[in-house]
Amino acid sequence: MTKKVEYCYQHPNVVATHTCTLCENKICFNCKHEIFGHIFCGMQCLTIFVVKKIIQGLFQVFRILFRLLFWPFAQLKHLRHLSWKGIVVSAILIYCVIHLWLLNRDMNTIRGNLSGPQSLLALSDSAAVPDFSVFQPLKGGMVKSNLLNITGEVEENHMVSLSIDGQLKHVVLPRDGNFRFKNVNLHRGQNHVIVRATSAEGKSTVLQELTFTYSAPTVDYLMRSITRGSKNIKAMALTFDGGSQNNITEEILNSLKEKDILCTFFLTGEFIQRYPKTVKRIVRDGHEVGNHTWSHPKLTTFEENRKQETMPGVTAEKIKQELEKTAMLFKMVTGKNMAGLWRAPYGYYNKEILGWAAEAGYKHVGWTVGRDWHETMDTLDWVADKESGAYRSADEIAAKILGFAGKSSSNGNGAIILMHLGSERKDDFPHKKLPEIIDGLKKQGYDLVKISSMVNES
Repeated sequence: MTKKVEYCYQHPNVVATHTCTLCENKICFNCKHEIFGHIFCGMQCLTIFVVKKIIQGLFQVFRILFRLLFWPFAQLKHLRHLSWKGIVVSAILIYCVIHLWLLNRDMNTIRGNLSGPQSLLALSDSAAVPDFSVFQPLKGGMVKSNLLNITGEVEENHMVSLSIDGQLKHVVLPRDGNFRFKNVNLHRGQNHVIVRATSAEGKSTVLQELTFTYSAPTVDYLMRSITRGSKNIKAMALTFDGGSQNNITEEILNSLKEKDILCTFFLTGEFIQRYPKTVKRIVRDGHEVGNHTWSHPKLTTFEENRKQETMPGVTAEKIKQELEKTAMLFKMVTGKNMAGLWRAPYGYYNKEILGWAAEAGYKHVGWTVGRDWHETMDTLDWVADKESGAYRSADEIAAKILGFAGKSSSNGNGAIILMHLGSERKDDFPHKKLPEIIDGLKKQGYDLVKISSMVNES
């Protein structure tokens, strides 16, 4: 049974992924503050927690000191009823309570400023932004792409810069007194955008300052597995799974770079651990990396009874650990965040498992499935035994992909193709057909895109 989904108390439309250590409020990823292994909903709780720990430590020190100090006098009868130790300790506690009250008041003021209405600071003649009310939380809502366009006017002897969260993103020179920033990508969570004009003398002026939140997707949206993009857009996606082997990855990356193609790779934590140089190159070449779990486990009983029943021992906590451990190692190796996409090992999953992964912030990506092998975009390139009924030659695999794409003007639209980064074959390698496949798809008018682009367009 899928556990009850709880939502962030500060963002009612966003699923809660953590619990505040101090106040125990449910919070989403964007509200999380983590320190010393504890998670907090904001600076107020974090500060109070730290202060309490300091006070507890000081109290223990004072307690020991007072015991040492008053031990000789404890034997004196006239001090038994005066309780000087209690008076001193009480005074210290009263001081700490007053200090915490003042700190709480100040933190509430700061927190109110941070979580108040989203502000737009622009020129004095800017149109007022109306207020909107949320009447009911949505279950399946999702802003797939959030792009910002900014245009304006400035003197010719100025250059105009745009920064997000203090990082410089774009610089333009005005043309005929006009400037434009087009399709600026925004990240999930809070974005702080500043547009500045800088004169030739180095004097800088803020033209516009904008702060708003781009929220995480809802659980219901993430639970919908994607096996194909939009059939209205002439695009396909090449995807590669990296489990344990890495013997053909460099050749694949060389082919993709030569043809100027960007793809999506689904890597396990064990792959990242074994081949960090390869992972760094994948990122350096501009490819997208999704999560393939840490250890590539079988999550359902499909091989045993042909049913997608959750395997014993597979729990929400296990799924979360498999995904988060992989994502954490990827960040350590590359300095980048993994895409919020995952692919179940062997393609074994069910609604319960999709729900657990969705609660961890991941959307599942499969591959296009049809009536038979010719319409299913699993290339079976991993099958090495030529005597196996599942074996397909490199020529057959290339012909299948190009044939599926060319059956009609739109038959291949949105197709997701599955290949692998390792092979046990001695010859007849399907990946060597990549240049031929890419050229053939381009000739038929297809764009080869990353999965994130396909999801945004679907």
